[in-house]
Amino acid sequence: MPRPILGTPNVNAKTPRQTTEPLASTRPSLQGPRLQQKLRQSRSRAYVEAMTRLDVHTHSADTDALQALIEAIANEFPELGIDQRPLGIVQRCYLGQPYEVHVCDFKGEIIEHYETYRCMPPLFERARALALHPSYAFVEVYSNALRAVSVDGSVSVTTAEG
Repeated sequence: MPRPILGTPNVNAKTPRQTTEPLASTRPSLQGPRLQQKLRQSRSRAYVEAMTRLDVHTHSADTDALQALIEAIANEFPELGIDQRPLGIVQRCYLGQPYEVHVCDFKGEIIEHYETYRCMPPLFERARALALHPSYAFVEVYSNALRAVSVDGSVSVTTAEG
């Protein structure tokens, strides 16, 4: 434990070993063109498979499946800061009518299933059509772009504006 220079020791201060979240997830290490290049790279097989099994498995009941999904997501973006990661993922929903798509947060938890007649928030609504397209397995929604991921891991990018 570090020694205080002045005053009494800070009891609430965390030492580096006590930190539960890796620094890479809180401080972005990639910026500008390097960040864009990383986000355009094909996604790994493990990540795509974990995401495509989302509706097949009941992750809320199967803690091992949920943990595997969370690990696959974390392993896919280890060097990105929290604000550089997707806001969410939109994917075709296979629960049947009236559901069409669902939104998944970055922790891998389904936030909400959307019926065919119900609107999603604007940024996610733009991702809906891509998520329903047969060429894409799911769509990563970022604040400035949509990244449609195919079953083979390839990534197509469109800006989120207009």
